[in-house]
Amino acid sequence: MSGPLPTLRALLAGRRRSLAVVGVALLVVSSVAVVPVIAERPSPDRAATAENPGPAAASAPVVQVENTSAYLNLPADSVQSEAFAVVELDPAAATSVRTARLHGRYTNIHLRETFTAAETDAAQRAVIRNTTRRLDGRLDELEHRQADALAAYNRGDLSKTAFLRELVAIHAAADAMETTVDQLYTFDRGADMPVSQSSIARLKARLVPLQGPVRARLAASVTSGQTDRVHVMASETGVVLATLVEGEFTTRYVRESFYGGGFDDQFSDRPISIDTFEQRLSELYPWTWANNGGRDTVLTSEPFYQRAGVYGIAFKHPHGTVGDSDLIVFYDAGTGEVFYEIQRRDVEATPHPLVASTTGDGLRLELHATHPGGPLNVRVVNATAGTPVDARVTLNGDRVGRTGNESLWTLGPRDSFVVTASTPNGNVTATTSI
Repeated sequence: MSGPLPTLRALLAGRRRSLAVVGVALLVVSSVAVVPVIAERPSPDRAATAENPGPAAASAPVVQVENTSAYLNLPADSVQSEAFAVVELDPAAATSVRTARLHGRYTNIHLRETFTAAETDAAQRAVIRNTTRRLDGRLDELEHRQADALAAYNRGDLSKTAFLRELVAIHAAADAMETTVDQLYTFDRGADMPVSQSSIARLKARLVPLQGPVRARLAASVTSGQTDRVHVMASETGVVLATLVEGEFTTRYVRESFYGGGFDDQFSDRPISIDTFEQRLSELYPWTWANNGGRDTVLTSEPFYQRAGVYGIAFKHPHGTVGDSDLIVFYDAGTGEVFYEIQRRDVEATPHPLVASTTGDGLRLELHATHPGGPLNVRVVNATAGTPVDARVTLNGDRVGRTGNESLWTLGPRDSFVVTASTPNGNVTATTSI
């Protein structure tokens, strides 16, 4: 790994490995085009505010949305693919997830047993150093595996099914490794710190782009059989995954995004104060900052991410969900950019203005949307009475569900799309973009 990540091909020059993909795929995928948006830079003498949003650096792809939270996107000229996939039971992926979790548990047990068995201080310090080297090597493997998957997927050498399977397996391995890294730090402190706090913090920071809540959801899908529709967008150095999670009372929009161009894996020593970091975040996410219901810059136990030059913050806000943090942002002081983000929103609470309305066969089809690639609400009513009508809905020819007695929430694409609602008595179609 070296420096800011300009391209995965440069990153992997001379170290390319083939991907072994096994098993029968049970993911159904369809592709659409993509037109990403990047927020404008405000003029130098005009600070970003909730009324006048805009990030302070032109290169940071944080997109502003009126009256709700901004979001991290991939730069417009870097996106190579966009797709939707229906993810369900996948025996091959489930095996990979279980194997990764077992490997993580074994590594943690091995660390505890070898450290406890060490009879001298020198032997304990050797265990710490050796474990750190092994974890560093394991992280190299996972980072290159993700880089390989992105490169192969963008070239067309890896199917969308196999790409998602790889991301899920990498997530499971990274998630399991977190426990070992935490245990390593505990033993490191007890052994007079033969490995610096900064070194262990860097291990923790490197785990951030390898996992996320959407991947965790997909891991549950491939192992339990639950079905999820996921929006996938990829560039050479980044990936965005989003899905909808149906709850008992609400529907949640969950999105994770990794922008590799904002991540300096050399962790240059350019510390900033928490005040400076928070000021930067108030510029990038003005609505969230002005409407936050609480924020936290301590996202992990010691050693904190700041020791690696990485800063994180979690927000609650009015458009979010109950329980989890609504917006989590990771910022690299070396690049001066956001490189990873998690969004959780209540779709009903998030503004979703009308983007299309059309009538046909006695039906009126209404489409409400948040932002390109975000939640899309489909409602069908009797054109005369205005009462809800249950209709089967297709988006660009793919079945996405039924409206039932109220409406249907689904994920919309980033480009122009066609929605058709079908009933026994007629059909109605709308073509629009967000």
